[in-house]
Amino acid sequence: MRNKRKFKKAEKRTKIIAFFVLVFVFAMSFSYFRLYQKSKKLEKEQKQVEAQIKKEKKKKKELKEKKEYIKTKEFIEKIATEKFGLLYPNEYLLKGDE
Repeated sequence: MRNKRKFKKAEKRTKIIAFFVLVFVFAMSFSYFRLYQKSKKLEKEQKQVEAQIKKEKKKKKELKEKKEYIKTKEFIEKIATEKFGLLYPNEYLLKGDE
């Protein structure tokens, strides 16, 4: 009789422990899944930011080249002719039909 009681108590403890282990495993699985989704989302954002950085570096390079071109005599002459109609002495501007 005593052995049956001990066995039932042990069986009850085992069920309780198994229940808590299952709850723990479920909670950990749920947490892992959420972290996995967040990780994928962050990877996607990182790729977008890297693409944006690459695009901005290209734009910076183009602006730097344009800045250097603006400093040239060729640019100054072009703007003086186009916008202000200035020409060197003895120079003529020929325009075609537009």
